[in-house]
Parts: sequence; structure tokens; C-alpha cells
Amino acid sequence: MKLLRMVGVNSKKYFKDIKNLVMMFFLPIICVMLVNFMMDNSKSGLDTKVAVINNDRGSLGGELISELGVNNIYNDREKAIKDLKNNDFIDLYEIPESFTEDINKNVKPEINAYKIEEGNNTSVFEANIEERINDLLKAEILMENKIISNKAEIDRNVLGIQYNVKQGLMTAGSFFPIMLILFFLVTFSSNISTDLLSLKKAKILERFLSTSNRGYEIMGSIYLSMLLVQTTMYTTSFVIMNVVFKYKFENFGMLILNIILMSAISISLGVMISRIFQDPGVASVVITLLSILLYFVYLGGMMGEGSANVPGILVTLSKLTPFYWAMESIEKSIIFPNVFILILMALVFFSAGSIKYSSFAKKV
Repeated sequence: MKLLRMVGVNSKKYFKDIKNLVMMFFLPIICVMLVNFMMDNSKSGLDTKVAVINNDRGSLGGELISELGVNNIYNDREKAIKDLKNNDFIDLYEIPESFTEDINKNVKPEINAYKIEEGNNTSVFEANIEERINDLLKAEILMENKIISNKAEIDRNVLGIQYNVKQGLMTAGSFFPIMLILFFLVTFSSNISTDLLSLKKAKILERFLSTSNRGYEIMGSIYLSMLLVQTTMYTTSFVIMNVVFKYKFENFGMLILNIILMSAISISLGVMISRIFQDPGVASVVITLLSILLYFVYLGGMMGEGSANVPGILVTLSKLTPFYWAMESIEKSIIFPNVFILILMALVFFSAGSIKYSSFAKKV
């Protein structure tokens, strides 16, 4: 009970801190809105960068192209590939002959991609293709089961359905908001480190030693209160984006679980850095640089998969970052081994900076 009271007191203090509200609630929402605004603007000129070969024997291939807003459309594969080699566009996508037939069978069709160079910046377009195909499948299943009479009714129905799709691709509309907020989570550990060192400098941590509270109770209450506040604020920001701004997030339960785990890593990192570096300014800079490094190593590894232009070591190093395991867990809705690896990372960071509380509180 005493520990819970201490957690409640600390949590109340953190919830009242305007800086925490800005960093953990408002800033993620603002950045996500800006990113999505830029993504929407980039889509307007995307049709000049890509082309589509429509081999579909049915009508849904043409419907997909219309929804994607592509102007470069081919029926001749050889001509399309020749123009691709002449750099008339950067990527070429081929809709198979069985596209409509596959969707009518509730099977997700394969879209072939041809690229002059791996790593071209068309991930937004590819995510858009994935989302549109899923919509076509959903509409076909609902009409087949006489739940709706036409595709225009699909947005007026709140339904849960299953169809044969492959896991493993998160839409761009989900990926970037989630990735940004996980980055903010790790970066915010600089505030945690600054807060701990400020409490130490003001000798508040040292005064706690004169009470009946033990060192592990004091640190435990600070840790748990930070975890509670971070999880609450970031989860609330996701809910606001989902309800108010209509951003769709898949696997919401796994998303919340990984927010909790990334919060634990963030706090453990802050504790480790605060115990290694005694100066708040130095600790803040170190954590910020480390967060940026981990973030770009993950992004580099992700974009480097299957690309000859990115060193293989970067792909390997990306798997040492918490972002890799959290994003894979959310995207594929898997627990093992991702969740356990994230827990292990949190324990490693916390143990690396583990110093007896009394020594940390009194050390100048």
C-alpha cells in the first residue's frame, strides 16, 4: 500500500507537469498530423513516378488503377519495361490476369514490381496498393454474403471480417504515426534522466533516506509512476488520433502492449544514463544522440532489406534496436520472441546503471 501511495503522489506530479503533457501528448499528435499532411501532398505527384501494366481479364484491375490515380497505364508489358529502362518512371507494377478472379475467390492477388534500382521511395504508393486491394477484398466478401448491396455501403457498416491475406505490411498511414511515437518514447528518456538528476541535485533523493522508505521502494515508485504516466499519455494520443482524426491502427492491443514495453525501455535507459553521467545537460545530449542513432539504424536496416545499395551489416544492426522488435510485434501481431526481447533490453539498460540508491543519492 505504501508503494502504491508513493506511485500515486509521483504520478500526480508528472501529470501536472506541462512539459510532460506537451512531450507525451500534444507533440506526437502535431508531428503525426504534419507527416500525414506531407504524405498526402506527395501522393499528388506520385503518378508521374510509377506506371502500371494492367493484364486483368476482369474489371477490378481497372478499378484499382482508378483509385490509385495512376496516369501511366500499359497493356503491353515489353513496351512498359522498355520505358522503365529509359527512366520514364522509377517503378513499374504489373496487375496479373487473374486479379479479378482471385478477388472473387477471396484470395489476395500478387502484384509484381519492376525496379531499376532497389530502395526507390515509393513505399507510400506500395502501402496504398495494399490498402486498396484489402478494400476490394472486403467489399467482395460483404456483397457475396449479401451484407451490402454495393461498395458504396461499406463505410456505413461496422463489421469484423476475415479474408485470405498475408500478414507483414503495415499501411503507411499506420506505420509513420506509430514509428514517430515510439521514437518520442525513447527520446523522452532524456527528460527522465534530467528529472532524476534534478531531484538528486536538490537533495530530495538524499532526504528520502531519512524516511522509513527503502531505496528500492523510492526508485520503484519513481519508475512505476513514470511508466504509468507515459503509457497513459501516449495511449491517449493514439486514441485521439483514431477517434478524432480517423487514423486507422491495426492490432490495437499489441500496439498498447508495445507502448508499455517501450516505455519501460525508455525509463530504464534514462535511469542508466542518469547514473553514468551526473550532469543533466550531458545526460540529455547523450540520450538524444543515442535515440537518433537507434532510430536511423532501424530505418536504414528496414529500407536496406533486399537492397544491394545498403550494407548488410546495417540490416543486422537494426535487429539490435528496440524499434525493430516493437514494430515487428505490432505489424505481425506476434508476442514471442519480440516481447521477451524488449523486456530483456529494459532489464539490461536498468542493470547497466544499477547503483545502490544511497550511493547515487549522496554522490556529488
